[in-house]
Amino acid sequence: MLVGMPGERTHFEQLTVTVHGERSADITVEQVRIDGDSPLMVERVRCDVPRRGTVLLVHGLAQNRFTWRVSGRSLTAFLAEAGYEVLNVELRGHGRSRAAGAGNARAFGEYVEDVVRVVEALDEPPFAIGHSLGAGVLVAAATQVELRGLVHLAGVFAFAQHNRTLRGLARLSLGLEGLLTLAPVRASTGWAGEVIGAAYKLTDLAGYLLPLAGWVPGSIERDVLEERLARGFDWTSIEVWLQMSRWARGERFEYADAFGTLDVPLLVIAGDHDALLPPGDARVCFEQSGSSDKQFYEANLFDHGAHFGHLDLILGREAPRVVWEPIRAWMQAR
Repeated sequence: MLVGMPGERTHFEQLTVTVHGERSADITVEQVRIDGDSPLMVERVRCDVPRRGTVLLVHGLAQNRFTWRVSGRSLTAFLAEAGYEVLNVELRGHGRSRAAGAGNARAFGEYVEDVVRVVEALDEPPFAIGHSLGAGVLVAAATQVELRGLVHLAGVFAFAQHNRTLRGLARLSLGLEGLLTLAPVRASTGWAGEVIGAAYKLTDLAGYLLPLAGWVPGSIERDVLEERLARGFDWTSIEVWLQMSRWARGERFEYADAFGTLDVPLLVIAGDHDALLPPGDARVCFEQSGSSDKQFYEANLFDHGAHFGHLDLILGREAPRVVWEPIRAWMQAR
């Protein structure tokens, strides 16, 4: 539970939202501002059910709170209904945190500082679920604050080791580093999400072919995907992308050694058709973790009857059955 917060609750409402399919939940939503040199906004979601603990959600590169929920499907509501206080964090430079005055990150470590500040405002260690770059942020934060458990969902630890196109883009970016860093640069991906969503038929088909595809074609209903693309793409900084590019080039993730000494419970989840963070990259986190309680879980066609890509691991039509439920059961067991 958030306690002693050096900020204020800026908005409060009670809503009935769709969890998935025909299932809905009555939730309480608060927008909580954490003051500081870089103010942060946290969306706090609860249900009126017996409480099991706190879950922290951290989005990926150039994304925001809509990583975890859209109007037709909501992992936040699912977790709140299961008894967790859900804290949907927007890192500096993203979403409501940007609107509150938090400037763009100048380095990956500033995202880590954001998460540490939120965890330190709690009265108990939380579970934490990170997607993509957000999972890497949580790995780093775990070396500085206590977590009850960490779900590394299609997450960064190794990066682009199994995607030649991404490595080529990273090399190109690093070749232009001097030019790109002449002045602080922020990049918006919102326009890309809108364009991709508007060209749904073409982009859904292209998912079979493109080495940077973010989902498996047909895995997400059109209305869910279009909303996710239109609302979930956000701003990022060139500096953070350049750091990721160095990881793609083979530079070791700087928190890896410290993470290897930790015994935090770990659940690593990968999608069998995730072009952006494939199972081979995800497995590195599992293998290098020092945890005595760790599990690697791959969502795949053979075991689960569907392929899974980067976005559909969270909001795909099969995600509630194949991904959400195992996460809930894993946390409940701990």
